[in-house]
Amino acid sequence: MKRSIIMLLLGFIIIGVNAAQKEYYPVSQIPDSMRMDAYSVVRFESTSFEYIDPQNAVEKVTRVVTVLNEKGSDEANFREGLGKYWELKKFSGEILDQTGKQIRKIKMSDLHTSSLSTELATDESVSFYECSQPTYPFTIIYEYEEKWKNGIIEFPVFAPMEAFQQSVQHAEYHLMMPVSAKFKLHSLNMSDRADSVKMKDQEVYTWTVNGLKAIDEESYMPKFSRLAPRLQLKPENFSYDKSTGSLSTWNNMGKWAWSLLAQRDQLSPQTIEKVKEIVAGATSDREKVKRLYQYLQRTTRYVSIQLGIGGYQPISAATVCQTGFGDCKGLTNYLRAMLEVAGIPSYYTIISTYHKRFIPHFASPRQANHVVLIVPLGKDTIPLECTSSELPFGYVHSEIAGHDALLVTPEGGRIYRLPTYPDSASFTHTRVCIRLDNSGSMQAKVRSIYSLAHYEEMIAFEKIANSEDRSKIIKADYRLPSLKITNIYVVEKHDSLPAITLNYTLSSDMYANQSGTRLFVPVNPRKNKYPLFSQKERKYPFVINDGNMECDTIVLAIPNGMKVEKLPSDVVLKKMFGSFSSHLSMQGNTLQVVQLINIPKEEFPSSYNEDFKSFMNEINQAYEAQIVLKKL
Repeated sequence: MKRSIIMLLLGFIIIGVNAAQKEYYPVSQIPDSMRMDAYSVVRFESTSFEYIDPQNAVEKVTRVVTVLNEKGSDEANFREGLGKYWELKKFSGEILDQTGKQIRKIKMSDLHTSSLSTELATDESVSFYECSQPTYPFTIIYEYEEKWKNGIIEFPVFAPMEAFQQSVQHAEYHLMMPVSAKFKLHSLNMSDRADSVKMKDQEVYTWTVNGLKAIDEESYMPKFSRLAPRLQLKPENFSYDKSTGSLSTWNNMGKWAWSLLAQRDQLSPQTIEKVKEIVAGATSDREKVKRLYQYLQRTTRYVSIQLGIGGYQPISAATVCQTGFGDCKGLTNYLRAMLEVAGIPSYYTIISTYHKRFIPHFASPRQANHVVLIVPLGKDTIPLECTSSELPFGYVHSEIAGHDALLVTPEGGRIYRLPTYPDSASFTHTRVCIRLDNSGSMQAKVRSIYSLAHYEEMIAFEKIANSEDRSKIIKADYRLPSLKITNIYVVEKHDSLPAITLNYTLSSDMYANQSGTRLFVPVNPRKNKYPLFSQKERKYPFVINDGNMECDTIVLAIPNGMKVEKLPSDVVLKKMFGSFSSHLSMQGNTLQVVQLINIPKEEFPSSYNEDFKSFMNEINQAYEAQIVLKKL
């Protein structure tokens, strides 16, 4: 009876607000502050989540969005995941014109459902509606009810602002819980304090946000997820599919993850003998690990499989061995099983490729999206990416280097931070040897060395067999007209500090501009100009996510019958943002230009914006400088 009273009160609150809000949504009533920098405005959002028990819940959502212009059109679309854990029970929608008058109703039958995804196997599908309203501005209203079933590992996230250039007038989140059930929360850019109404065995919590101004997208800014308000909630103890566990700590989450590995590491007698054969004669444990890792790379391939305890449980090692494929969980578990046969312990390790840091006090499997294997060999701990058939043994790729991870052990989870490399270890060095003639045309031999993160970017290039496609990619790195690329070949250094060397020849009939008796020769023919920030005042810090160290050496043979009339001055810049140098030297009839830029990963407050623009402008000027040659 008490629960019915609470639901009735909650229903009156939501229905009352909806009725008041839904009657009219004229665009004229949007305050100017909500229009500023906005392509769309969330006029009203209400999410009601009734947690019935660890297996079942009901979610009710009303969302009203005014799309101001074409740039905000994506925010009018509807998309919800369905499958083993979610079922869409009710749905309706309507489109209003700018005065608030109804243009169209949207029914459940208007939704499309698709099981197509990047995963080879998944028990989920997507129900969606793509709004194609041609006239702006307009308002769209969605109301739906979703049944949660077969377990709840995390509650709906409260994140009413879904994109850059979207403001929020009013949004509210209602959570209804049995008093005996415990939950945890984590808030970002909003208060975690809730209003609550408590009855005998039920409690309703309400969080609200009002007047959220749009986040104006800028270059080099922090990720949207760092700036937008967000509230995450989860049960402390959960039931999910046929498993149960606790999310009170990362250690307890690790215990649950370990339980999902039970009996999944069994291998057939034939496979066990194969493993022993592979490691026979190895002189060290490291050599054994390397042999088995390379065997995994040769004999398996990666596919995404989102089955088994909501995609959290790996398929068995024996199945991966038999079929020759698996996802990150299955491949990692398979290598772990082979290493067990070889007497080498290893850790099945949960990690995120998106976020570097786990939230310390908010253990949740949805903070991670990937699994790797960590092999401790005394002081030589080796992270292994089991999904790649290309990465060298012992190399920690850029999507996981330096990231927090959860080592899964029988005693529970242990937070571990993967090693990373200094910015200076990831570099590109290009040497261009140019033979120039009196008319301004040129031929050159080029060698570029790409290491670590730049090596990863070049793996795809190495696999391109078509020389024309390769030429197109190389040409994009130059600012030369009438450019021809020939004699392309690649050499790979495949070890724990990998690199790719790219060699080719290039020619251009219009390298230098001729004016009378003079040639104006670019100091650097490569497209090394960095984009500048806009001239408007910056609002957010600027973030250099990927450190960059790049060196260009240009060797220019002066044509016979010409001399150097003017050289650009040397440039040496040392700022808090990094360093740059440009040095020119003559030896006989050969001119050498060395330009080195080093910008490490870092974040700077918006107040440094003008200094950073000035720094980048000086670099661009040095790249665009010209050498003046004159006929004798």
